[in-house]
Amino acid sequence: MSTSPVTSDGAGPMLAGPELNGITRLSASDTVRARIALAVDLELIGPDERLPPDAEIAQALDVSEMTVRRALEAMAEDGLVERRRGRNGGTFATGRRMRLPDAAVEAYRADAATVHRLIDERTLYECALAHHAALAATPQQLGSLRAHVDEAARAQDWTAYHHADERFHRAVAQASGLDWAAPLYAGVLERLYRYFIPYPIDRLRAANEDHAQIVAAFADRDPVRAVEVMRAHVQELHHTMFIGDRFAPREG
Repeated sequence: MSTSPVTSDGAGPMLAGPELNGITRLSASDTVRARIALAVDLELIGPDERLPPDAEIAQALDVSEMTVRRALEAMAEDGLVERRRGRNGGTFATGRRMRLPDAAVEAYRADAATVHRLIDERTLYECALAHHAALAATPQQLGSLRAHVDEAARAQDWTAYHHADERFHRAVAQASGLDWAAPLYAGVLERLYRYFIPYPIDRLRAANEDHAQIVAAFADRDPVRAVEVMRAHVQELHHTMFIGDRFAPREG
């Protein structure tokens, strides 16, 4: 998630440019707090469930380890998580929720329109990239895509899955051969990932089955099937992301 947002050359709208929405006004530690608190609120992280190590959370949420530590310490003070020491220590969810609305969480929820627009922008790019990848992907690129699918299948937590998922979609963009579109797509993807929250691994595996079908369509040189699966794969986010709904989510 290190790609910087890319804007147009002035001929059109800046699809990846910054905008003054709720989360842009939050501190880095507040965004971490909001994302984990949302997962707890939606019962995606259950009581006494152990969170990944701070370093892995930092990688998944694209922040520093110090930011994660500060956020979790603040959440511990509020009783939302428990920081345990020792051999079997770590950070565990308590299952408690804030008695009053959390300002950081509400900032995320308030960005529903932004999230849905980003999903539609991502769909446009993903469909074009999938079409061209089905026609242009080399055997080596197909091998890399299969490796990303296998990596996601082996993931044991949301941190590992998220990284495999991101690598898969960026590899699709590379396999398309549309060098001009890849940076624009990366900007949209990065902005949507700002809303990523921890999902249980068992709820992410269905999305990886879509990945496998997409690669199969590439191998068959079937752009129609590739686009069909990719479109459904991304558009599903309208119904399963946390914004405004309480559905069991699947990451794209």
